[in-house]
Amino acid sequence: MVTNFEDAIQFAIEQEIKAAELYEKYAGIVTGVGTKKMLEDMSNMERGHEAKLKAFKETNHDTLAGIGDVPDFHVSDYLVEKVLNENSSIQDVFIFAMKAEQKAYELYSKLAAIELDLEKTYLFEELEEEEKQHKYNLEKEYESEILREN
Repeated sequence: MVTNFEDAIQFAIEQEIKAAELYEKYAGIVTGVGTKKMLEDMSNMERGHEAKLKAFKETNHDTLAGIGDVPDFHVSDYLVEKVLNENSSIQDVFIFAMKAEQKAYELYSKLAAIELDLEKTYLFEELEEEEKQHKYNLEKEYESEILREN
């Protein structure tokens, strides 16, 4: 249970580690080269968030650069997430990744809403925007690669 900022940071670090490990797991399972690369890239982004959170925890200084407001296509809002396996299609992987990024930005949004210290709130808001950016990039790619083919 998250009761203070230290708990929130630790929880967020654990969530980033879980996300990275999940992307790594599926990158080792899928056979498509493009799919594998996308999952590896997603894992690297989550590892970057983990490092930023750990740095903030140690220094209490925000090292993130704000990226501003990110649009949301809401593409994944209407898609059903599937469990990935070695035969998962690129479409299934995209949906899985978009849903994961949505969950991550919702987590940071909630943490920002309950934090009273402005610098800490700003950290969570920046992470929320980065996760939204990841989802946006995935949705944009999904529209151009998957929806265009169908």
